Amino acid sequence: MRNIGIIGLGHVGRLLANELVVTGAVDELTLIDQDDDRALAVQTDLTDAETALPTHPQIVIQGYAALARAQVLVVAVGHSALEKQQPMAELTESGQAVIKIAGKVKQSGFRGVVLNLTNPNEALTAFIQQQFFLPTKQVMGIGTVLETARMRRAVAQAAHLSSANVTGFVYGQHAGRQAFAWSTVRVNGQDLSTTINGYQLDESKLKVQANLSSWYTLNGLGYDVSAVVAWSKRIIAAILDDEQLALPVAIYQPQYSTYVSFPALIGRQGVGNLLLLNLLPVEEMAVKTAASAINQQLTVLQDLAKEGKADDN
Repeated sequence: MRNIGIIGLGHVGRLLANELVVTGAVDELTLIDQDDDRALAVQTDLTDAETALPTHPQIVIQGYAALARAQVLVVAVGHSALEKQQPMAELTESGQAVIKIAGKVKQSGFRGVVLNLTNPNEALTAFIQQQFFLPTKQVMGIGTVLETARMRRAVAQAAHLSSANVTGFVYGQHAGRQAFAWSTVRVNGQDLSTTINGYQLDESKLKVQANLSSWYTLNGLGYDVSAVVAWSKRIIAAILDDEQLALPVAIYQPQYSTYVSFPALIGRQGVGNLLLLNLLPVEEMAVKTAASAINQQLTVLQDLAKEGKADDN
């Protein structure tokens, strides 16, 4: 039984629920939102869609108790449209949303793997791990998976090849201090210092092109949705099928004593072995800078939680 929960039914949460149901990727889907009417509407809409589908998963709404059966819990709370104003504008609002759901998730008996989609991703993933009281290996964020995909696509387009021919990672911070680790990038096994398919690739131009993808999306829509959902579904499949898939997700990295986007193997246990590739000193420094920024955001969230406890007393 593939049991998946989604908390937060905004643009991303709704589309992810739709994709899971329409593609037959889930057997039981638990949907939770702060708006009861929205949760009911999404459940009803998906149930209507099932009449045209060969599979008919059970869809539960507003039931935290059902999370005890979930293998994966996707957190998609917050207000993604705030990103258009400022990349880290979601910090306080998202933190408050996590505080509201944390107690209910703990009481549910959930023991699966958390995939956080809420931004700022790395700091919120760290905060979720602390608030949910789960082991670090069971809590990850989407991290720089999307930035890595954009980088690979930019490289592929410049070399006039398929992105399937490109490997390598972007480390650091999603929608923030990204660390393009060009030393890890290979195109058909060749590094970027060589002529690839007759083209000499310029790393600075590649970075601009990769970042333009994000700008186009945020400028026109105000939020990322389709690519986030596609990659979230891919990560969920890797967890459920124990693929040990290498992706730069937001994970706890002991080297930096915090959560940071870093390539690791993803499987049924959540985060497996880390890919400890040899980075150039400038790349290593970029990751450290990102980790420092993430820790500063996490401190703000921790203070927010302390204030909430003080108010309760």
